[in-house]
Amino acid sequence: MSLNHNQVVQAAGALLKYTEKRRDSEAATNLLADDVETVFLTITVKKMPTNSRHKPYRIPLRVPVYNESTSVCLITKNNTEAHVETLKKLNIPQIKEIITLYQLKTEFKAYEAKRLLLSTHELFLTDDRVVKSLPELLGVKFFKNKKLPAPVNLLAKDLQREVSKALSCTYYRPANGTSSTLKIGTSALSAAHLADNIEAAMEYIPKCVEKGWDNIQSIGIKTGTSLTLPIYNALPNPAGVINTTISATAKVSSKATKEDKSAEATPPAKKSKKSPLSREKAEVQAEPKKTAAKKTVAATPARVQPKRRASATKA
Repeated sequence: MSLNHNQVVQAAGALLKYTEKRRDSEAATNLLADDVETVFLTITVKKMPTNSRHKPYRIPLRVPVYNESTSVCLITKNNTEAHVETLKKLNIPQIKEIITLYQLKTEFKAYEAKRLLLSTHELFLTDDRVVKSLPELLGVKFFKNKKLPAPVNLLAKDLQREVSKALSCTYYRPANGTSSTLKIGTSALSAAHLADNIEAAMEYIPKCVEKGWDNIQSIGIKTGTSLTLPIYNALPNPAGVINTTISATAKVSSKATKEDKSAEATPPAKKSKKSPLSREKAEVQAEPKKTAAKKTVAATPARVQPKRRASATKA
């Protein structure tokens, strides 16, 4: 299953026109407004996922989202200076800061230090060997802002290629609810490039969703300040299931109607009232039985217990 290409391009073009119009209207009043906004892809599923997952799915894109101006922080498990120097020599312009796991536990233990680290960088990468232990170290703020680190294999032979590949992807984290979002581009891209990224992402996302396309209810795009523009909406039920349900309901209703008509046709049975003569006759027949029972009770003598003989005492 695939998306309608023309509809995707139209939705991307409409969203870019809205962001441009909004930016022009705010330029006169808000001098600190951002010129470039992030574009998100929203995925709504019918049923919530049964298992929670902290490790995100890596989704390759045709047009990279993170350019040279993006600030990326790399967290490494190895605490040696030699390893840190090796990572610095990669000369990847996006990586602005390298933090060891020991530094994260000591220098960034305070809440203010973590908050400053969160606001400084747009993306966090980490050694895939420690990705499961980082949510507890980083705290709730990283989770709410959807900035939990994405895993990278820092033991790979070609580190340059591994890190560059991680920066050319976006990351899908299924939410605990029914709606999830992932970064798909920016307002600086054209409508065609946004459409290419959306179509490329939807080649992988159904594989990350439980039951695939059958569990996807709707897909849309939005920015941080706009409404969601729909791209795809699933029908509540397939046409065959709807027809089967209607026919079954019609059969049940017709059967119930027939039963109601038959119940109305047969009147309820009337209770017969006893006449006064029959009541007197019944009372007369019951009197001899009572007198006979009294006679039998009087005829049975009461049992007399034998007296005990007093034992003679010898003088």
